[in-house]
Amino acid sequence: MLFDKIVLVLDLKEAFMLFDYRKNGTISSRDIGAVIRSVGLKPTESEVAQIREEVDRTGKVTDPPPTRTDDIREMFAIYDTKKSGRISLAEMRHLLTTVGEKLSEEEADDLLKMTNCVENGSVVDYNRFVQAVMH
Repeated sequence: MLFDKIVLVLDLKEAFMLFDYRKNGTISSRDIGAVIRSVGLKPTESEVAQIREEVDRTGKVTDPPPTRTDDIREMFAIYDTKKSGRISLAEMRHLLTTVGEKLSEEEADDLLKMTNCVENGSVVDYNRFVQAVMH
């Protein structure tokens, strides 16, 4: 599912930043396996070695490209049965508290309040939500 892939990319970016000791957008190729495993993936040593071979000649892995806001919008559009740019507040809370990096109910409510994307107390403008969260 697209949402799971987006969450995985975001988790990998977070792990990448933890291994970017110099904060210059690179990690050592020897840390590739640790980054991948830190998000729950279980590559074999052979798979990690193949990834290392694909790394550029400097021996560094550069920061993965940013997650496109369009990808996240497309994920929410799956739940937008009316194609209105909105999903129910209940659906959004469910997604925020059960998929990917799960938020608590309180954290989800705080995020929804901070993004000011809830309309009429019952629907979420997911385009505004994505814009607020990604920028």
